[in-house]
Amino acid sequence: MLTYASLFISTLLYTIVFDLPKGDVNMKTIGIITEYNPFHLGHQYMIEEAKKKTGADRVVVVMSGNFVQRGEPAFFSKWTRAKAALTNGVDMVLELPVLFATANAETFACAAVRILEETGLVDTLCFGSESGDLATLQEAAKLMSNETEEFRSLLKANLDEGMSYPTARSKALEMISSINSEILSQPNHILALEYLKALARYQCKMLPMTIKREGAAYHGTSLEDKFASASAIRRGISEDQTRAALKQVPENCFDLYNDALSLGMAPIVWKNYAGPLNYKLRAMSAEELRNIFEVTEGLENRILRSIDTCYEVEDIIEFIKSKRYTRTKIQRILLHILLDIKETEVDYFMKKSRMPYIRVLGFRKENAEILGDLTINTKCPVLTNLKKAPEILDEDGLHLLALEKAATDLHAMAAPNTLYRSPNQDFTMPMAII
Repeated sequence: MLTYASLFISTLLYTIVFDLPKGDVNMKTIGIITEYNPFHLGHQYMIEEAKKKTGADRVVVVMSGNFVQRGEPAFFSKWTRAKAALTNGVDMVLELPVLFATANAETFACAAVRILEETGLVDTLCFGSESGDLATLQEAAKLMSNETEEFRSLLKANLDEGMSYPTARSKALEMISSINSEILSQPNHILALEYLKALARYQCKMLPMTIKREGAAYHGTSLEDKFASASAIRRGISEDQTRAALKQVPENCFDLYNDALSLGMAPIVWKNYAGPLNYKLRAMSAEELRNIFEVTEGLENRILRSIDTCYEVEDIIEFIKSKRYTRTKIQRILLHILLDIKETEVDYFMKKSRMPYIRVLGFRKENAEILGDLTINTKCPVLTNLKKAPEILDEDGLHLLALEKAATDLHAMAAPNTLYRSPNQDFTMPMAII
């Protein structure tokens, strides 16, 4: 449990929300669900296009914190990434709690959509897609939300053949509709479908809009593309091509990222967690592993066998993954093991009628009224100063926040420079105010 009395943040961050001006109620606000791992030129393009097409005055993003949906530690801290976003057209950054940020696509999307809806501010949910074809995506999402017996039968047959769940689902949809399975298996489309399903599931007032992805593919590795992918940028930095990689981020982010790398605040990578991961796996029984989120179908036995011959994280992942269990799924499971995230825990929070809190990671001073508008329009507790958390959160909110603190501490442990491995950064780092 957290010892909140020992944690300190300036009371300025708590009182600031009460002194903010209130915005025009007619202002149009778009919402984006993102990870910005890291923020790059393609992200900048999407924000500009979304604002242009909607005529929006403001942009609110829900961003994964220090761990992302692919089951990896974020390359840069959430505060660095929030600053990059706020410097490039975003007006407010909200945090997607780690319980949801490291979950499967459906859980990730549901939680993020709910946060944006519960702000009471967002008119349009904007998301990227490989095709830019909203009508086809909506048709597919409707079919997926209203599964027929035929669809379920085909899905089961595909899974029985050893296909991963996303592949099995897209193949089943292709067989009962005119929708091409290759379209549905593309990374941005997978999340887009889940966003559309979530909008319908929660009867959201937000309208969907998609922006066609430009430049490199999601998993593209070239740094020469018009808009290099985040994967390519991370790989370039890891392979000592930092200058070439940082040419793919907005110029106003170069010093931000370069300083983080030069000071040893980043990069944060999986290989640095070999020790903690091996300790956890050696201390856990098969029964305990079965309770971990996404561990199913006897996978706990394969996980335990991995440490008989493997120590490095990469070797453990390679041992466990298969055609049925993708690398991404295995990485998520390993994170859930490190953070002790259980299936029952995720189910419990997904069934709640409202998010336990909305946490603000940062905002732009020139549009500071957006923070005041948030506190007025949402029914959720708004966290700007975590020192005040015990006064405004219920038991569920404190539990979720304790998990966030644990995740941030875990992330910090892998900083290249030991000076940046200190605990409690969630309570000592101020909001990003640009």
